[in-house]
Amino acid sequence: MTREFAEQWLNKLKEYWFNKDIESAVSLFTKTAYYQETPFMKPYTTTCEINQEWQHVKNEDIQKIEINLLALDGNTIIAQWILKQNNKDYDGIYEIKFNELNECVYFKSWEMVK
Repeated sequence: MTREFAEQWLNKLKEYWFNKDIESAVSLFTKTAYYQETPFMKPYTTTCEINQEWQHVKNEDIQKIEINLLALDGNTIIAQWILKQNNKDYDGIYEIKFNELNECVYFKSWEMVK
């Protein structure tokens, strides 16, 4: 996996999220067998569950999203995300793993309220 691919994938995620394009966002996770937005919740293992999780984005007042690539190791990305929504600031870290076809197969997020 190249740095260019990793940055493009993260930019797509950011764009789809900010624009509340749930269908396109979920399309990034069609091969994902482990999807966890916070360590405090059960991971999702199907596209249907991931789609259901993304539905809440429709009702959020998203003011700003940043996603920055921190590390790239083989087929694993570590990225920092920063979100301002509903007048609250959040940040966290993503661990995202890809298969040899550059399809996301694992997605885990750690989140904190700033």
